[in-house]
Amino acid sequence: MSKFDPKEWQGTICGEYRLSMLLGQGRAGGVFIAENVKTHELAALKIYSPGRYAEAAQAIARERESLHHPSIVPQLASGSIRDGYFYTVQEYAAYKQIGGRNDHDCLNLEEFLNQSPGFLEEDAIADLLTQLTDALTYAHSAADLPYGGINPHGIMIVEGSGTNAGRPLIRLTDIGLPAVRTSSEPDDAYISPEEIQGTPTVQSDIFAMGAICHLMLTGAPPQGEIAALPNMRNDIAPGWEGLIFKSLSYNLNERYANYQEFLRAITHVDDIPPVVREEKNTNIWFYLSCLICVLLVLGFAFKDQLRDRFPFLEKVFPSNIIKPLPPENKKEEKPKTVKPTEAVAKEQPTNSAPLQPAETKPKTDDFSDIGSLKLVSDPPKEEEKKGDDLLTIADAALSGMTKEKEEAEKAAKEAAEKLAAEKAAAEKAAKEAAEKAAKEAAEKLAAEKAAAEKAAKEEAEKLAAQKAEVEKAAKEAAKEAVENLASKVDEAVLGKTEEAPAEYTVKKGDSLWAIARNYKLKVEDIQKWNGMSDSSLKPGMVLKLKEPVESAPAEVVETTESSEASGEENYTVQNGDTYYSLGKKFGLSADKLKELNGGQELKAGQVIKVRE
Repeated sequence: MSKFDPKEWQGTICGEYRLSMLLGQGRAGGVFIAENVKTHELAALKIYSPGRYAEAAQAIARERESLHHPSIVPQLASGSIRDGYFYTVQEYAAYKQIGGRNDHDCLNLEEFLNQSPGFLEEDAIADLLTQLTDALTYAHSAADLPYGGINPHGIMIVEGSGTNAGRPLIRLTDIGLPAVRTSSEPDDAYISPEEIQGTPTVQSDIFAMGAICHLMLTGAPPQGEIAALPNMRNDIAPGWEGLIFKSLSYNLNERYANYQEFLRAITHVDDIPPVVREEKNTNIWFYLSCLICVLLVLGFAFKDQLRDRFPFLEKVFPSNIIKPLPPENKKEEKPKTVKPTEAVAKEQPTNSAPLQPAETKPKTDDFSDIGSLKLVSDPPKEEEKKGDDLLTIADAALSGMTKEKEEAEKAAKEAAEKLAAEKAAAEKAAKEAAEKAAKEAAEKLAAEKAAAEKAAKEEAEKLAAQKAEVEKAAKEAAKEAVENLASKVDEAVLGKTEEAPAEYTVKKGDSLWAIARNYKLKVEDIQKWNGMSDSSLKPGMVLKLKEPVESAPAEVVETTESSEASGEENYTVQNGDTYYSLGKKFGLSADKLKELNGGQELKAGQVIKVRE
């Protein structure tokens, strides 16, 4: 198989189309401007290389041609060509304007964002995502297409006209071609893990739309860890970050389950709580450096102790101080204790007469020399008497001092006990007073809290009631506005519409949206009349296109029939009536009927004019 060469294909005829200018080339093949040799209309023709690209395009070609939706580029033709190549033909409006031969500029989403001044507003992003979700919902309900393959290069943007003037509109191309992308190609940010493994689901499209939402909000696809959007844009609701996190979750149980959940999140993005991020320690090296510095400071502060305990640290903390030599070990001579008898023997020489008592007598009130008195053997009786008197006085003085000490200790003990009792009493009184004050304060706070909660609850109930009334009025006004707009669009675009038959047999390629559009009906009414839980159709299915007739009160039937038959100008409003439905019933436009009745809102039992 030779490599795809665009030059070899220029001028080649594929079916009814002749290739001319090359628009783009990729791994799957190339895209050319082609001209219909019969009608001379321009189209975009894609050549798919042999192998998995051609096989994937060929597998969905017939289903792709059955899709008819304003947000999906129609496929006009397809077929095989030489050497296993396959081609598809789509409307040329899905590509850039070339040489001024197209009425509208058309860029893919990435190019549209690059040329937009600044970031897109939230309303514009929500509108584009809603269009994309609606197109994917229709495509997978109307045809058996595989999921995946959604990326900004396959989403074209055109500028609306008429009632959509100035509004960016999307045109989907390459829908249902997940097999032409792999994990090594440029659109990696939009490919879910299960799509890379070859098992895409509806949640694969949710993953891609979450990445596209990130692109429209920030100007770049998500890469690695998603940055905090509030730090990048402070003009958007915090809920957008939560929507993107949930859409891009690798856990399928945490991702949005289907298109409806994703669309509901878009319309209620203000109610999505902000993402709570776990704080991570990004300054570990800073803290480690601080720890090392602290250890070094402590080491120098206690280097002497460390050096003494660990000798090998002498090299780290060298000692530059000369220690003094220790003092010499000198034994101190203890004074010898001399017994009194030995002292007397030393003082008295042998064969000598006994010493005479000293003429100086010690003072009786001085007891400092009692321990140093020398006893003399065989003292005179007078001296013994004086010594006994001295000892008696000393004992009495010591006894008096001991008694005074005991009394002082007792008095001190009693005083301490009294102070302790007074302190305990004071502490108990202070504690009781504090507990009483705290209890009173707590009761007061509890009463104030209860009163505040009651007031807050009443205010919340009041606000909730007001909100419910406002929402009800807004819904009624929106419903009426939508019906009026639908009536105007039907009159302007479709003109007179064929009356809906009682039953309709579904053909291949039909959708609830197209059938309801053709017969000016509501999709939800058709689902209700046929007991349908979703919008999926199968060829051959018989649908009821009129509401089943139920037994109604005799008075209501007679009033309605008589008013229609007799051409009365007034009509009594029933439950569920709107200006749009009554206009269809009496052959007037909703605006005209509303003008006849002064623009007042419809209520059950109200009498209104139905004739000019």
